[in-house]
Amino acid sequence: MSDHIEEQEMEAEALSAIYDTAFEITSNEQPFRWSVALYPVDADDADERDELNHVGCLLKVELPLEYPDVLPIIDIEVIKVSFDCTCNL
Repeated sequence: MSDHIEEQEMEAEALSAIYDTAFEITSNEQPFRWSVALYPVDADDADERDELNHVGCLLKVELPLEYPDVLPIIDIEVIKVSFDCTCNL
């Protein structure tokens, strides 16, 4: 079991390095839970990110105790949808 915990902690560390501020550990206790805010265009400033993007989603992951031997539980939450569309017929 401890091998699984160590692997999960190393994976969280790697994802944190890759996704920086978009990656969040939402639970440090097992089962571990992580989330990643995903936008087409990345920006450090929240106002700039909102201006540049019309869509965004939050990828939520829960790791079962036996992960990586079993699949994680994945949920996708829409955090931004906006359409500025003018149609001329």
